[in-house]
This record gives sequence, C-alpha cells and structure tokens, in this order.
Amino acid sequence: MKKIYLTLLSVLALTASSCDDFLDVRPKGEQVENDQFETAKGFEDAIYGVYGYMTESALYGMDMVWGVAEILSQDLKCTDTFGTDLGKYDYKSNAVTRGRFLAMWTKGYQAIGYANNALKNLDKKSPDAFPLYDFYKAELLGIRAMIHFDLLRFFAPTDPAKQGIPYVKTFNFSVKPFSTVGECYDFIIADLTEAESLLKEKEVMVYPRDNENYDRFLNWRETHLNLYAVQALLARVYWYMGDYSKAAEYAEAVIGSGRFPLVDVTEVQNYVAGVLSPKETIFGLYSTKYLSTATDYLYSYETNKSYNPFDDISGTNYLQSWSAVYSADTESTSQDYRKNQFRQGNGVAYCLKMVDYLTIENSNVQARPNLITGISLIHSAEMYLIAADALLESNYSKALKYFNDEISSRGLTPLPDTETLTAERIYNEFHKELFCEGQQWFNMKRLGRDIISNVESRVIPASDNIYVLPIPDEEFEYRPDYKN
Repeated sequence: MKKIYLTLLSVLALTASSCDDFLDVRPKGEQVENDQFETAKGFEDAIYGVYGYMTESALYGMDMVWGVAEILSQDLKCTDTFGTDLGKYDYKSNAVTRGRFLAMWTKGYQAIGYANNALKNLDKKSPDAFPLYDFYKAELLGIRAMIHFDLLRFFAPTDPAKQGIPYVKTFNFSVKPFSTVGECYDFIIADLTEAESLLKEKEVMVYPRDNENYDRFLNWRETHLNLYAVQALLARVYWYMGDYSKAAEYAEAVIGSGRFPLVDVTEVQNYVAGVLSPKETIFGLYSTKYLSTATDYLYSYETNKSYNPFDDISGTNYLQSWSAVYSADTESTSQDYRKNQFRQGNGVAYCLKMVDYLTIENSNVQARPNLITGISLIHSAEMYLIAADALLESNYSKALKYFNDEISSRGLTPLPDTETLTAERIYNEFHKELFCEGQQWFNMKRLGRDIISNVESRVIPASDNIYVLPIPDEEFEYRPDYKN
C-alpha cells in the first residue's frame, strides 16, 4: 500500500476535455490541487477522470471483466504464457502474479486513491456551495465501493471471518490495515447505502433516456454510478454474501424502476457489443480505446494472444465447450439468440459479445453513432436472475416470473408448469447470460463449485487455493507482521 500511495504523491489533475462534447476523458497533467477543487467543474473533471482511469486494461478495460475472470472460469482460453498458466491456476507464475495480478491490485488501489482524494476535498466544502454536491459524493463513494468489492472477490475468500483486503477510506500515505472479509462487506455496504441515500430523491435517470434537459454532469447517467447502479451493486454484494432477502430487495428495486427493460430477441446479438445498451445497461464506462483492446484480443485471431471460447470445432472434446453451456436445459426446438454472439471460422471460435464488431467491419467508422461506445458492466438481465435465485425458496411464483421474463427475452421458451425451477437451472442460465462478462467466476466462487477444467480435462475440487488469488508480494514489503 505504501508503494501505491507514493505513486499518488503526484496525483493527476484528472480533467475532462471534449472534441465531441461528451465524456472524452484525458488527464491534462499536474495542476495545483487547491485550484482543481475550487469549482464544480474541477470536481466533475476529477470524477470523469476516475471513470476514465477505470477503463485501463488492468481494470475494467479488460482484466477485471473478461481478461482474467473468463480464463479462470474456463470460458475463454489464451495460449500465451499468462493464459496457459492462469488456465492451470499456476499462481506461482511470474506472468500471472508478478504481471497481471500486480497490475490489477496496484491500479485498483490507485483508482480508489483518486476517488478518496476527490472525497477528501469535497468534504472540505459546504454542500450548499455546489448544487450537485450529493451526486459527486455518491458517485465517488460508489466507485470506492465497487472497486474494493471486485478486489475482494478476486483476492479474498468468501468466509467473513478470514482475512480480506485493506479497505481504504482516506487519502494519505500511511499503510492501511487489512480488514476481515466481513468487515470489508460492512464497509462496502456502508458506502453504497450512503450513496443510495444521497441519490434516492434526486436521481434524474429515466427511460427512454433523456440527455437534453439536465446539467451536463447529469446527462448520460448510465456512464455514472447512478442510483440504480448503486442498488444493483448492493444486490450483487448481498447475493455474494448469501443474504438473499436483501439481494432480492435491491434487485427488485432496479427491475421495478422500469428504467431498464429487457431487450427483445432482435437486439440480443449486439446489445452490449462494445456499446452501452440504451435499455439494459445500468452502468458502464465510456471508452473509445476499448475498441482497440477488444479488437486485438477478442476479434482478431493471433496465436498466443487471442481470447477464444473452448470449442470442439477443431476436433477437441472439451469437458464444457461454449456450445455445451448453451445447450443445458434447452429443448431442441428452442432458439437461444445469444448463440449469435459467437462465430466459428478457420478452426477457431470467437465470442463477440463484448466487441463492437459492427464498427470494426465498417472500416472502424462508428457503426452505431447514436449509442455510447464503451464497456457495459452491469445490465438488467443479471438483476432478473439474482432476483429469481434469491426468491426461489421464499416466493417461488415471483422467482419463476423473473426467470421466465429473462429467458423469454433471449428467445427461450418459458418454463412450463410441469417443470420445476431449480437453483441449478438458474445457475446454468446465469452462466449463459453472463458469458464473457467476468461474473461467472464469482458465481462459482460464492457457491464453492468444483471447477470443470477445459485446460486440463479434469474436474478440480473447489478450494481457497484456487478461488483466492494471491495478493502480490509487493503489498507486504512494508508489513513485517503480515504474510501472504
């Protein structure tokens, strides 16, 4: 942590400039901090800048979405040293731990540091001084909670009594203590709950989206941690913790808002393909550079670099190919339109769900200029499945309705009265729906599922040795009393 905070001694004055009057975030260099935070624009620029930093490839621009988690879940493969070692859960590999894990950890805490610096300066101001004070504070708290939660899910066990990660709420250069997993949950929920209370009576997000009548900062709310994104994160957190009552409460709050309708079957193929869905996306990050990342790793095939789903097209019989995932619980007459997110060619399969291939194939001229370019991180179908799972034992009829609504929008036939909805069926549907989005690994982890290893053609028993990524050794250089 000390190294991380030494890095933050030269904090970026993260400002937003725009060639297209949108959230084109570019750090502008160093600026005197007191000047940066004297105006509303200064705070807004700093917040835009944190969102921009979150699109780094070590964070939500790749590794904290599909770059690491999809290899861990055995949904995607990459045959370079990193991908091969990670697919075998070789956490002693320098390419894994000293490379990608270290970058995720360090950049995650740097982003938290930027948010905490803005919060520190905001707390010095009177709420009356800035009309959008509550929005600024809520979004910064939401950012802090979200990144801590994802670091916790990667680098800590699920047992609340065990060691978690440092939960950093201040901006200074002291080494922060580790909290238990349970304490981290409490901190995350406290930050998100405060953010919710700040936004609850003020959120302006509507459906259909309206970006013409508000203060500029209040436009394009799906690119901000808005009220419903905060509630969706609370649903994720409570579900991961096993508090199904609260998970259902928050998932239903998002669904019941009416602001995130499920897409229909004609939209499923491309609804998050490098863009934010104007229907389903609850929160995503605006990014123009993500197109290049997705092109290099998910669209263009290059040996030892590309990320591809496990597919039997080459004659290999994997334990769980992508097509096997989508054939689970499906009648032969059903048509799952999500299969159109995959392509096969030259003996290789591609998952293009998170790739704006329409723009790539349009000579990199934006094919859908009316949509926001970027990375969709939370969308409403996930809330339907969390609600279905969380309500399965307490309110079966509601659970069934949420489940049937979600699968119907993907082209599948609703579950008939002659069949019973089970947790296993919801698990399988979650896998299909969140394929390539990095959430399946965490679903496996929260349930302690044995791992079906496509890489090694065996089933690996669940254990913390697999599910808990090692915290980089650099974190412990200034902690003589701690051992990783």
